[in-house]
Amino acid sequence: MKKVYLFLITTAVVLTATLAGCSKKDDAGSSVPDPEGTMTANISQSSQINIGGGYIAWAPPDNFDLVGYGTTYNGSLGVSICDLGEMRGLGNITSIPQAGYIDGGGSVFNTAAACEVGHGYVIKAEYRGSSYSVTYVRLYVQESIVSTSGGVMGAKVKYQYPFTDSGN
Repeated sequence: MKKVYLFLITTAVVLTATLAGCSKKDDAGSSVPDPEGTMTANISQSSQINIGGGYIAWAPPDNFDLVGYGTTYNGSLGVSICDLGEMRGLGNITSIPQAGYIDGGGSVFNTAAACEVGHGYVIKAEYRGSSYSVTYVRLYVQESIVSTSGGVMGAKVKYQYPFTDSGN
C-alpha cells in the first residue's frame, strides 16, 4: 500500500511540475517598449520618410517603395530592405541582419517590397562609390491606412533612424 501511495504522490508531483512548466510565460515573443527616438509616420504615395540615401514611401497595391537619390559624381546612393517577419513592435527589432536584403533586382535606385501589417523591417541606405557608408532604419508596420472606398492607400509605421544594433 505504501508503494501505491508513493507512486501516486510521485506522479502528482511530476504532473504538477510539468503543468507549471507549460504554463510559464514565454517572454521571447512578448512586446518590448518602443526605443528612445521612435517616430510614427503615415506613408503613402504622397508622404514619405526621408533617410540618408533615399526615402521610404508606399506604392499600390500594398508595397514599400524605396527610392535611392541616384548617382553622384563618384558613386550612387541606394536603398534595400530586409523583412524580419512578424514582430510585436519596433522594440523587438534588436539587430541588423547581415543578409536577406531585397535591392530591386540590380537597380540600386528603386526597390519594391511587400508592406505587411505586424512585420518588422530593417532598411539599409548606402553610399556606394570611392568611399562606402551605410545607415540603417528599423521599421514596424502598425496598420494599413484604408480609403473611404475600402482600398489600402498607405500604412502607419513606427521607425527609428539611424538604427544601430545597440538601439541608439
